Amino acid sequence: MITKKIFMCEDSVDGIFTAIYDAWDSRYGHDNVRIQVQGEEMELELFSEYIDVGPDEEKIRKVARSIKEKISEEAFDMVCKAAWSHEKNKGDVIYRFLILGFHIGSKVINLHSNDTVIKMFNMNRNVFYETHHFLGFIRFTESKNHILFSKINPKNDILRLIAPHFSDRLNNENFIIYDEKRKSAIVHRSGYPWIFTYANELDVDKLSNLSPEEEEFRALWQTFFDTIGIEERKNYRLQRNNLPKRFRSNMVEFNTQD
Repeated sequence: MITKKIFMCEDSVDGIFTAIYDAWDSRYGHDNVRIQVQGEEMELELFSEYIDVGPDEEKIRKVARSIKEKISEEAFDMVCKAAWSHEKNKGDVIYRFLILGFHIGSKVINLHSNDTVIKMFNMNRNVFYETHHFLGFIRFTESKNHILFSKINPKNDILRLIAPHFSDRLNNENFIIYDEKRKSAIVHRSGYPWIFTYANELDVDKLSNLSPEEEEFRALWQTFFDTIGIEERKNYRLQRNNLPKRFRSNMVEFNTQD
């Protein structure tokens, strides 16, 4: 009986790419290896060897270069978005997609009837739609030290996808967009490129202390939101369809004052 090797990696593009490199390099046979992202729900498999994999810069570069050169830039973009998805088993789906892609090249993205390719497209679609939602639903508040701050809780890891939009439109502002679930953030200094960082030590409470101008604006905005509503025309079902409840906790319109 062949012992299956399960490569355990961190939940990131870097972690998944390193696990893919090690799984491929093991020459154990694609049917006998699997990529498992740490933190995902999983059932322990008997007679399997679990191998912890840490990110390795050289391996990451090699995998990225191979995808771009042997498949396509579009496939690389798809793989990154899939890695930022919240879907279970994404690491192994990406691995199976690359096995196919390295075999047939750029045509892999056109195999719309293939189960693995379908899963890749579904993950990409989910990430795209959530990114699009947050471009419209994100709300900033101005802290007492005049930094624009936004706290979000997306299902997918979308910070890198929304950062260019806000960096372009708020180029002259100092702002932070904080992913509370993943303890990561986009930090933008006025006039400089944005950076992505893990923010375990970020003082969210301090950044949430509002400037006097912000407190006044919030009160005015809440009053406006309440007064423009026409009681007879309220349609909560339509409102939930257009603005799901999970987006509302960080939106001033839905945070009524005491």
